Order: sequence, then C-alpha cells, then structure tokens
Amino acid sequence: MAKCDRHIWDTEDKEWCWKCDELTDKERMQNTKKIKVIFLDIDGVLATNKEYSTNRTKFREKYSWAKELRVPYGWNKGCVEIFNEILDTTNADIVISSDWRFHWDLDELDKIFKANGVKKSPIFGTIKNKRKMSSDLEDDRVYQISEWVKFNKPEKWVAIDDMNLSGLGPNFFRTKDSEGLKQTGLKNKIINTLNDV
Repeated sequence: MAKCDRHIWDTEDKEWCWKCDELTDKERMQNTKKIKVIFLDIDGVLATNKEYSTNRTKFREKYSWAKELRVPYGWNKGCVEIFNEILDTTNADIVISSDWRFHWDLDELDKIFKANGVKKSPIFGTIKNKRKMSSDLEDDRVYQISEWVKFNKPEKWVAIDDMNLSGLGPNFFRTKDSEGLKQTGLKNKIINTLNDV
C-alpha cells in the first residue's frame, strides 16, 4: 500500500492513486534525487509588503478565485515574472516552505499559483514539525528544509525566503520583503547555483 499525499486513504497500487490519477507520494519521493528544488516562501518573495497591505475585502470581491480559496492578496507581477525566468532557466521544481502550506493543500496551491501567473506549482511541502517546542519560526524552517533535503537528496537545491535562514548555508538566498525577487542580482545568483555555473 502507498499513500497519496492529496487523499487520506491508501491506494492499492504502489505507484498511482486511482482518485487523482497521479504518482503517489512514495513514488514521487523516489524521483526527487533527479530533480532541482526551490524551497519557496511566498510573503517577502513573491508577495511584497505592498501586496500584503492590499485591501483584502476589495481583492476578494475583484477575483472570484481569491474569494473561493480565501486568498488574502495577490502576488507581485514583477516578482512572478522573475520567478518564471528562474523556473524556465533551471527547470527546477517547487517545494513550498511558506506558512501558506498550513492553510492550503497542494490542489488549492496549484490554483493559487496558476491564478497569479506562476508557470509551475509546488510538488511537495516541507515537513510541518517543529525542531523543538521552544524553537522560533526561522529555526523551525531551517530544520524543516534540512530534513527534507536529508531525506530526499535532490540533485541541486536553493531556499528563497525573507527570513534569516543562514543556517542553510550557501544554498540560501534572502530577499527583502519590500522587493522580493526583484532584488538586484538575486535572480542570477539563484540560477547559477541551480545550474552549477
């Protein structure tokens, strides 16, 4: 039996979920050793302070998908454009490390990413465990990403976040929450790391 990460039941087939007709979590995990991964935060990376301070009621009234999915604000078009360039140039996959993973599942995140114009959607989320009961958000996120990397061993990876995750070493790229991915020079550094240039 294998678990499908989108459904609460086991599937008889060891590779496919009959409900969503996709690879099960176990099978996808085995394929992660061949991929490049971007651990992605949303706020401060794709959504800047400007988007965060949007009138949320008006935003949901304007966009039916936002109302349906309870999305508080859209993402910065310039940041999304740069992120799409990174995805095109590196062919990396997305693992969501943002707290958005606590509020939306992968199906809902797929809709949110598409609605905001992102060319790919997350294939996984990081683990949700805390490092220890007294740990802070930054410490937890470093732990969650490190554990995912240790367990799945992707070919190449980077983490992009506006929090200080320097414990991840040279694979970590910090954004300013006022600029997100539009920060000068950041795009090329991320691409070079993923493409081993």
